Amino acid sequence: MMENGVNRAAIPQGKAMWAMMALMLGSNLLASFNQSLMNIALDQVATDFQVSLSVANWMVLGFTIVAATTITMAASLLKRYGIRKVMIFGYAASLAGSLVGLFALNFPMMLAARLVQALTVGLFFPVVTSVILTMAPQGKGGTLLAINSGVIGVGLAFAPMLAGLLLTYAGLRALFIIPVVMSVALIILGARFLHDIYERENRRIDLISVALSFVGLGAVIFGLNEVSRDPLPSLGIMAAGAVVLALFAWRQFRIPDPLLNLTPFKHRQFVVGESLMMLGYMGSIYMSLLVPLYLEGTAGYTAFVAGCFLAVPILCYAAACFVGGRIEDARGIWPLVPVGFLMLLSGFALMAVTSSLMLVIAMMVCVALSYAGVGLVFPTLKAVDLGALPKELYAHGSSIHSTLVQIAGSIGSALFVGIMSADVDRLMATGMSKAQAYAAGFSHTLVIDIAIVAAAFVVSLFFARIMRTHRSKKDASSALPHKTATVAPHSGGHRA
Repeated sequence: MMENGVNRAAIPQGKAMWAMMALMLGSNLLASFNQSLMNIALDQVATDFQVSLSVANWMVLGFTIVAATTITMAASLLKRYGIRKVMIFGYAASLAGSLVGLFALNFPMMLAARLVQALTVGLFFPVVTSVILTMAPQGKGGTLLAINSGVIGVGLAFAPMLAGLLLTYAGLRALFIIPVVMSVALIILGARFLHDIYERENRRIDLISVALSFVGLGAVIFGLNEVSRDPLPSLGIMAAGAVVLALFAWRQFRIPDPLLNLTPFKHRQFVVGESLMMLGYMGSIYMSLLVPLYLEGTAGYTAFVAGCFLAVPILCYAAACFVGGRIEDARGIWPLVPVGFLMLLSGFALMAVTSSLMLVIAMMVCVALSYAGVGLVFPTLKAVDLGALPKELYAHGSSIHSTLVQIAGSIGSALFVGIMSADVDRLMATGMSKAQAYAAGFSHTLVIDIAIVAAAFVVSLFFARIMRTHRSKKDASSALPHKTATVAPHSGGHRA
């Protein structure tokens, strides 16, 4: 029986369903580990390959550009090839990229390894979200999405610690050992537990759209990464990239099989919620990239110690994801999302004080507070945004969401690391020590991010109040005895 492109008869039941759900979560754990693999290693990359921080940052930027481009194809690939082929290919790409990184001889070879690994993230993040929404029991969509975000958070928590351990005692290339092992295990499990649950379509992959997406994103991100160092040419490159992205969007509405179905952008709730999500995610990127640079470059800790410092705050994020999902399922997003942004903002403000005084433990408590705030905001907004869409747009909305996550990550990484790199190069050229230059760059970028989060907090107050009113009206309507039509799903689930 087909329903909105879903083969209901093919959806596994009972233990088989939960086994596939666990495999989906494990797949995102691998993807999150691959994505965060280099977060703790930028200083080491710059040192080992004798490049600037902005060049080393291409280990992150190149990864996110390829991931974002792949995400735009994910929904079409899922329709054309099915879950089994897409997921197995993702595992194989992770294995191949990790093996190249393990034996990399130079910076270009290691960068190539990261670009191949990025295919895994580009495929898994949107596909896994779509599968979870499709398979979730009634009323459990928000909770399972929160668990998914929490699993990603666990990967983000342990990746810096494990990466720091390998980096400190075995070297940069050893970072790729863990994804090699995980990829092999998932290939074996995937062959047994993956089921194709979507109707297959012979969809054409529009290569022109692929090229426009890659070039546009690459130009915008390159310009952001260099804007502090060379403003006018960088702004020109960013403007050109924006034009290319506009052409990409224009083309999607005019070809029969769009690479990325942009119809979800016609839903205002989706647009506002995703915009807030991007601003919150940029705060997360600041902590995952610049806090390690501060701990290693200013405080003088090893990569392993810096990773250990980060583990507890990121676990706070994972726990907050689960709590936020449960609250959203039961009560909606008021006052959950504004409280999350307030925690993020307060943590950043206190971080500015404690980092300037070199109070590392106190600073990490502030980081934990900010991470918990992101945990309340990120999965909650994701559930609300996707819940605003019809079921037939879940896969496309999920692809857009994952694309915007990568774009927000790229913008945050390019903006913050680019500015800090320019500050460090300029200050060290005047005779300042590396530790002092890193501290100054950290403070400068933190002020910028505080301003961004403050704006997001204000917008979230209005958005959450509007959503509360909308939910109250819908609940009141569904409670009327004469209403016999089915009720549209609320933001946390997809009730029939």
